[in-house]
Amino acid sequence: GNYPNLLLCEVRVMFSSNLPGGAHDDVLSASPDTPEKTATLVEEIKSRGRVAISSGNYPLADALYSKAIELSPSAVLYSNRSLARMNLGKLDESISDSMLAVELDDKYVKGHWRLAQGYLSQKRYQQAKAAFEAALKIEPGNKAVKKELDKCKAKIEQEEMFDDGPPPISPVKPKKEAKASKTTTTKPKKSSTSSSAPPAAPTSTEEDEADDFNKSDHVRGYKLNAAGKKTSFFNNDLSEEDKKLIGDIAPKKISSAMDAATPAMKKGEEGVSVWNSAGTWEEKDVTKWAEESVKGCLSGISIDLPCGGIEAEDPVLKDSSASVAKVRGKTRFIFEFNVSFKFAATVDGEAVAGTANFEDVAPDCDGDYECQIEWDGGVSNAIRMKGNKHIRDGAFKEEVENRMAAWVESFKSKYK
Repeated sequence: GNYPNLLLCEVRVMFSSNLPGGAHDDVLSASPDTPEKTATLVEEIKSRGRVAISSGNYPLADALYSKAIELSPSAVLYSNRSLARMNLGKLDESISDSMLAVELDDKYVKGHWRLAQGYLSQKRYQQAKAAFEAALKIEPGNKAVKKELDKCKAKIEQEEMFDDGPPPISPVKPKKEAKASKTTTTKPKKSSTSSSAPPAAPTSTEEDEADDFNKSDHVRGYKLNAAGKKTSFFNNDLSEEDKKLIGDIAPKKISSAMDAATPAMKKGEEGVSVWNSAGTWEEKDVTKWAEESVKGCLSGISIDLPCGGIEAEDPVLKDSSASVAKVRGKTRFIFEFNVSFKFAATVDGEAVAGTANFEDVAPDCDGDYECQIEWDGGVSNAIRMKGNKHIRDGAFKEEVENRMAAWVESFKSKYK
């Protein structure tokens, strides 16, 4: 049912600075008295937390996830609050939340990921490496974790490289004096290891360079190149043999667009891009077909809900784009849509209306498209929460995702 606005002192003191105007008092002040009401409230808070994170309102996200954890702690909630606190600069608290997430569910990859990111933010690379390895043990094929683990290992190797001090530096060999009138003598430096006569003094120019370098011997990461100049330790001088092997790699001017066209472009195929003669990239714009086919696929949604039913108008698409790209012989299907539906629904016998928005329908969502509901006026909190559960997070969202999955298959079949 509806949650009364019970303004608990503890909640007000803790969150009022983060929530000007008390816009979220309906959930932060709620005290559910049954497991079902608690579960419904936590789902509502999680949804609002996701929006707060995506909009960069991290203080609000921290407050919302803290309330959810108070009601029903879980690895997901601790992980999400860890993300909010990291963005607020609360690094120790963020790491603590990540550790709690892992303790609650040691198979939760994102918990290990958040823990590793926390350690990285404090340059604790060994601990970060262990956390990434734990995540990779659970999901060996996770490319994102592998990439971050490799970066972490590189950081560790870089630190170890200089643990014993700077790289060895070759002594400067002064050139022979050509004419006495062109040299400027200086007092020879005493040697702590030899009593032999000091080397001949360098010229004034050589002296400046040698003295500058000797004074910075303690600075890590420098060396002398073949010409006796100070340079980065990692700088690689190419020999004449190396230069001949590499050849001329200077950019060349293209006289016309067709000189750089792909084979498909030269054949006159419609809608393909002009890129290069090697055929490393070809892209065909199919936005017009995609918009029409998506509208057809998502039209006529009318389904029963556990709490009533919903009937949606035909979808409205904005900011659409779709293309087929061929990259070194592999075909990639690229699309992005912003889809919205006006709908009328019945929730627990009450007639309501609103708009369902799917603002990011793209391949990187892996078929899980976030839905937000804008309710028309006069909808009570109880009906709003029940409707969100079955429309935004339930049967209606699943119907849209299933239809989009079928559309993706038709997209691939048409342009394979």
